[in-house]
Amino acid sequence: MCTVACVTEPASPSHRHIALILAKDLAANLATAMLVADAEGELVFFNEPAERILGRPYAETQMTTAELARAFRPVDEAGEAVAVEDMPLATAFRTGMPSRGGFWIDAYDGRRRYIEVVGVPLFAQADRLVGGLAVFWERAEEA
Repeated sequence: MCTVACVTEPASPSHRHIALILAKDLAANLATAMLVADAEGELVFFNEPAERILGRPYAETQMTTAELARAFRPVDEAGEAVAVEDMPLATAFRTGMPSRGGFWIDAYDGRRRYIEVVGVPLFAQADRLVGGLAVFWERAEEA
């Protein structure tokens, strides 16, 4: 049986695991916003649809996912800050299970957007976390 401790044990940082390479390739070919991070939280990639929501090209973004999250100042519906560790991708890393959430962000283009996010952990084997992906979309304006 695998516990949370073994689920969150990161893969060796010496090279990118094939699962991350394939996740990046998948993201690059989707019309859905997606970002990929390694098990240490380093941003591996986000695609063009994500660039439109975040308001910044991936090529200009060299930071960890935690730094990226803080840069967008996520807040909940009540205006309270959402802690990085409570965001869907961090929760997925911690629990080993997909996680979902929504919050407001201040994008780099100056626009405030409400996004829905699903964080999914990526495993090389059942007990070897190699990274994760976050699929997200902007909530449509309610009429």
